[in-house]
Amino acid sequence: MQEPLIIINEDFRIIGASRVFKKRFALDVEEGNDILKALPGLDKQEFKAHLQNNENSGKKPSGVSVNLFSRKKGLRNYILKPASIKTPRGQKLYLLNFKKLKNHPPVQGKEKNFLRVFKEIFSNAPASICTLKGPTHIFEVANDNYLQLVGNRDILGKTVKEALPEIGKQGFLELLDKVYNTGEPFIGNEINIKLENNEGESKETYLNFVYQPTRNQENEIDGIFVHAVDVTEQVLSRKKVEENETRLRDLVDTVPAIIWIAHPEGGAKYLNRNWYEFTGQKNNEALQRGWLEAVHPDDLEYALSTITQGNLKQEAYSNRFRIKSKDGNYRWVVNYASPKFGLNGEFEGMVGTVVDIHEERRKEKIIKEKQHLTETIVREADVATAIYFGKDMQISLANDAMIKLWGKSRNVIGKKLMEALPELEGQPFFELLERVYITGETYWGKEDKVQLMIGDKLQTGYYNFTYKALRNEQGKIYGILNMAIDVSEMVKSKNLLKESESHFRQMADLMPGKVNNTDADGNNIYFNQNWLEFTGLDSESLKKQGWTHFIHQEDREEFDSLWKKSLQSGKDFEMELRLKDKNGNYKWHLSRAEAVKGENNKIQMWIGTNTGIHKLKEEEQRKEDFLKMVSHELKTPITSIKGYVQLLLSMLRKAEMDIPGNIPLKPSLQRIDHQITRLTRLISEILDLTRIEENKLELEKQKFNLNELLDETVQDITLTNSQHKIEVQHNFKAEIIADRDRIGQVLINLVTNGIKYSPHSDFIKISTHKAEKERIKVSVQDYGIGIAKSDQKNIFKRFFRIGKKDEDTYSGFGIGLFLAKEIIDRHNGEIKIKSAPGKGSEFSFFLDTAE
Repeated sequence: MQEPLIIINEDFRIIGASRVFKKRFALDVEEGNDILKALPGLDKQEFKAHLQNNENSGKKPSGVSVNLFSRKKGLRNYILKPASIKTPRGQKLYLLNFKKLKNHPPVQGKEKNFLRVFKEIFSNAPASICTLKGPTHIFEVANDNYLQLVGNRDILGKTVKEALPEIGKQGFLELLDKVYNTGEPFIGNEINIKLENNEGESKETYLNFVYQPTRNQENEIDGIFVHAVDVTEQVLSRKKVEENETRLRDLVDTVPAIIWIAHPEGGAKYLNRNWYEFTGQKNNEALQRGWLEAVHPDDLEYALSTITQGNLKQEAYSNRFRIKSKDGNYRWVVNYASPKFGLNGEFEGMVGTVVDIHEERRKEKIIKEKQHLTETIVREADVATAIYFGKDMQISLANDAMIKLWGKSRNVIGKKLMEALPELEGQPFFELLERVYITGETYWGKEDKVQLMIGDKLQTGYYNFTYKALRNEQGKIYGILNMAIDVSEMVKSKNLLKESESHFRQMADLMPGKVNNTDADGNNIYFNQNWLEFTGLDSESLKKQGWTHFIHQEDREEFDSLWKKSLQSGKDFEMELRLKDKNGNYKWHLSRAEAVKGENNKIQMWIGTNTGIHKLKEEEQRKEDFLKMVSHELKTPITSIKGYVQLLLSMLRKAEMDIPGNIPLKPSLQRIDHQITRLTRLISEILDLTRIEENKLELEKQKFNLNELLDETVQDITLTNSQHKIEVQHNFKAEIIADRDRIGQVLINLVTNGIKYSPHSDFIKISTHKAEKERIKVSVQDYGIGIAKSDQKNIFKRFFRIGKKDEDTYSGFGIGLFLAKEIIDRHNGEIKIKSAPGKGSEFSFFLDTAE
């Protein structure tokens, strides 16, 4: 039998009454009425005190006597027993149970009857409500909303684990156990739960709910009261808004422009990624007034003035100023701003874009369209940009650059791409777009050929472009972003370059020498036809094997050293070496390589040549062999002649003979002695050349003062060349460790060459200076005929002579400077030349000091 029940709040207002109460008693218990007025037999003060005592004592609630008017039996006495409960939101309610007073103690109402009444009261509540009993959480009561929430399954009398098995892995059983064991309620906001219906279909739901422990008359926890509100629609709506915001932010960050949003008072509240990439400011550094740190000091007042006026007037504006980029340079930009108003017309601040116009600063035409929304910003971007929605590739957005690229008008917006650009049919782009839409993989087109109908003519262009999938928050593709750059001119230039390269190869094949081409690191790229004929290999085999494979083993070490230095320094390479032909014979070649450098002086490639000099080398060898024979054959008689001349001079001095003036005996003997000295030096040079060729030139090093050697050498030369004035300037004095005679030989060669090649000048200047790396520099300056630039790189080669057209005037074999360079090189020194035709020459050599 059901019992009469009433639920009230802390203000003693009626929340609800059971059907039994309304049927049994003729009392006004409508919702919202004061319980103290509805029950006239209830003493207000006594009732309040009774409720407070029950709560403070924590004991089993006691009853209070009250007289009620029964519809059938008139006035009767009842015992009112209150019990307090809490709602999921923390509101305290009181459940009033009325029992008829009898002579024996009142029997306790059965829990089952109580739950039925409880269900009756809350059956029409808008929330999903149920009660769980015991530690296993058995469903006792559940209103219709709760049953609908769980798919109208048969749950009453079953445990939560049995009735709703799918929530076992979602953590809710653990939460119920914790509430039951600790007595602490749990409040969940927008909690995601997956529930199944009777067909086993899963449904994702978001709930705001409370697990409130319930207690029995002994104040012991005996169950859990569940109050849940389905907020799925609210959450999904909010997520949709967030998704749109994310999509908009992604789109804004993709646009090649700086976008900003300001508060009504003027401070920046958002700047897109391009601002931070442009200025180098860190995230949030630019917010509020921080972005002004990047404005040029001279433009700051103007920028602030126009921005302030725009905010005050709530009108669109534009201004130009300079912004400091992350590389430290200031660049001109144009700032466009538009007011943003809310639904009720209230001013919400400004929205704008910043466009880099540094290169277009002097151009008269500047974009004037106001940019209110992100779509407008995309339309104003310099890069051709379009967005397609759906699998049908509907053109949702296309900026002016893309419209121009297509050769169409703006009426293509809203059309399917296939309808707007039918000329793409048969080209691969529709298939590429479909693949990107299905797979989500970005397509990067590089110099792709595209045929577009521009006007009434089908024109061919080349473009770098991207197809990038656009995704929502769930990762589902909803469209494609297309950005493109016209590179037609660059492709045409590349084609011209290829043609030029082809012409180069044809010319190289026609050249008599062997021509090869390598990259900056020396890797083989190309060999001309003469290389293929010389080696007997095809092009690919020769590239793989490399031409250096054919270098003679004795020349390999020197080649590797010189080539390595050239690769590192970028200086030209030159060397004489032997190469093996397809018949196994080694042939002498002059090998040269020159670096081709770009605008930044960076090596781009090397062009090498190998010219056959085998016949020349054989001729040189015959000449060297002849010189060896002549030098050895002449040395003995010359030595004898010099001995006899010196003996006669000695005897002449001792006898002090009176010789008639018309017989120049003494001068003649002195002239003969001088010529024999020259001839002896020439023979010595030939012998030294032989020693160098045979690698037998020995150095006897000792420590000596170079300045003293220089003075002694000049004195010796002056004795036989009294008509020339030789000036010596010692700007630096140093001792060196070297072969004194060989260094003296170098000095004699440089000074006598200066005298020989200065037929119209009698002045020679010699000076010493301190050079870098603890070195001494000795320079010999003449004012003679000079040496042409083309001859200077050959001047130190053996047998090379200048003035070949006048060999009678400038005698010699062309080995003096070769020997000088070899001697200086073997002392780890360096010899250089500065000269100009008609202005004389300056030869300098550098040696390490002994300090």
